[in-house]
Amino acid sequence: MTIASAAYDGRGGMDMEKAKRRTAARIRAAVLLLLTGCLLPFALPHGGLAVPVHVEALLAETLATEQDPARSAFVRTACALTGQVNYFWGGKSHAPGWDPAWGWPRRVTSPGSDTTGRMRAYGLDCSGLVSWAAAAALKDPAVYEAVGEGVRAQYLLCVPTDTPLPGDLAFFPDLSHVGIVLGQDQEGVLWVVHCSFSLGGVVVTPANFGFTQFGTPPIFLERSLRDFSIDK
Repeated sequence: MTIASAAYDGRGGMDMEKAKRRTAARIRAAVLLLLTGCLLPFALPHGGLAVPVHVEALLAETLATEQDPARSAFVRTACALTGQVNYFWGGKSHAPGWDPAWGWPRRVTSPGSDTTGRMRAYGLDCSGLVSWAAAAALKDPAVYEAVGEGVRAQYLLCVPTDTPLPGDLAFFPDLSHVGIVLGQDQEGVLWVVHCSFSLGGVVVTPANFGFTQFGTPPIFLERSLRDFSIDK
């Protein structure tokens, strides 16, 4: 009887220890999830749509003589994402401003990329930057259709130009990439803002990064400024 009681007490003690370990593990997991939920948002982009200081200095040169508020708004809106939004294959956004989905993990579902099927920080692709910036700057959802979504669609909707102005679009010769012209600096260098796969996201570079063709998008051809709500 004494032996049986001792054996029972031993098993009970072991069960209690297991229960304590399970409880402790659950508490650690809960604390970890809580900390992740509290801290992760601070590690992700938060949606400041302010143009970075170094880009602002460049725009002071490239937009110095630009008189069209729609073109300036388009350029500045795109530049506000510099260094903040990652490249994401097939990434598009119809958010009227900062998209809270940017920066959060998402599976790449669009075919045709080495990243297809992988989890990546959500962002934009090159044509997605163009369409988002145009609609966000001009505050008109109809702009998505007017500008087009996809590099080839945006190219076909443009009127070719050899003298690109701020807000015109810049294309690689094989139409694999598109960006937005910022204009020329004081030394005559033409600059472009674009969402680059090789550079990881929204960047500002000289046009000789690979852009050789330029075109004026229809938003600057078919509509007057009265059609858009531009903050002045």
